[in-house]
Amino acid sequence: MSSRPHPGSERPLHGPLQTFDLGTEVGRLMEEGAWQRGQRNSITLRKGEGMNVVLLVMKAGDRLEEHAAPGPMSLSVREGRIRFMAEEEVAEAGSDTLLTCDAGVRHTVVALSDAVCLLTIAG
Repeated sequence: MSSRPHPGSERPLHGPLQTFDLGTEVGRLMEEGAWQRGQRNSITLRKGEGMNVVLLVMKAGDRLEEHAAPGPMSLSVREGRIRFMAEEEVAEAGSDTLLTCDAGVRHTVVALSDAVCLLTIAG
């Protein structure tokens, strides 16, 4: 399988081995216009071969409206604090917390403070 870069990027979205400096990637996201204008921002680190990985930065008060992932997912809170609502359950999660849910589970995410999260979707 070939490993092609994302359009406009020199980095491949999948391959036999990928390494990311998450601190550097977060810094880049926070330097971009979206974050500077008070909006969330994200970058897809890996896509394909049955796994997508997205690094997400959210401003306090921002929310990802109710949606569902096509496969099982995990959300790792790296910094800050979020509220994760899935069906009848609500979890508040801070730094170093990992949340998981099954494919198709409708959920909403609210940033209680500026937050950095790592999202992985399988399938």
